[in-house]
Amino acid sequence: MPTMSESTNPEFEREQQQAREGFQTVSEIRQRLDILTEHVESRKEALEEEIQEHLHESLANARDSMERIQENIEPKVEKAIRSKMEEIDRKMVRMNEEGVEAVRQELVKATPELTQKILADLDKLVAENTRFAKMEILNEVKAELDKSIKSSIEPVNNKMEKDLQAIKTLAISALALAGVALLGMIWLTVR
Repeated sequence: MPTMSESTNPEFEREQQQAREGFQTVSEIRQRLDILTEHVESRKEALEEEIQEHLHESLANARDSMERIQENIEPKVEKAIRSKMEEIDRKMVRMNEEGVEAVRQELVKATPELTQKILADLDKLVAENTRFAKMEILNEVKAELDKSIKSSIEPVNNKMEKDLQAIKTLAISALALAGVALLGMIWLTVR
């Protein structure tokens, strides 16, 4: 509780009054600051929305502009490409004609030499093929001759084998008879 001397003190009251005024000023400033902050926030949001709208609008305009530019440029580019391609085609045709003519002239120049070389190679090939064919024919004739000789000799061999058996039998019989005759002679002589 304030003492009497404090409540009656004019300076204390004046300081108190100043403190109240200062507090009220600070409160008013705080209120204004809050209002200003709210205003700045709402203005910031409005500006952000406005910027977004402008961005979307600018992007749409840019797309439209690009499409118009593309629509205008495409035919020109296509025409330029077509004319370059036609020019390239003409150059290629001319180069092909010149190339064909150069090849024809070279062939005319090289024909005698090429013909000689081809004929020489052909002679070698014919000689080699002829030799190969002769070898094949010789081998076939040899095989046929061997087959004919074997088929001709086979009956003779068979007959000789049969005759050989008979001759062997006869020879053994003759030897046996000779042995018996010899024994007979020895017996007669000994007797």
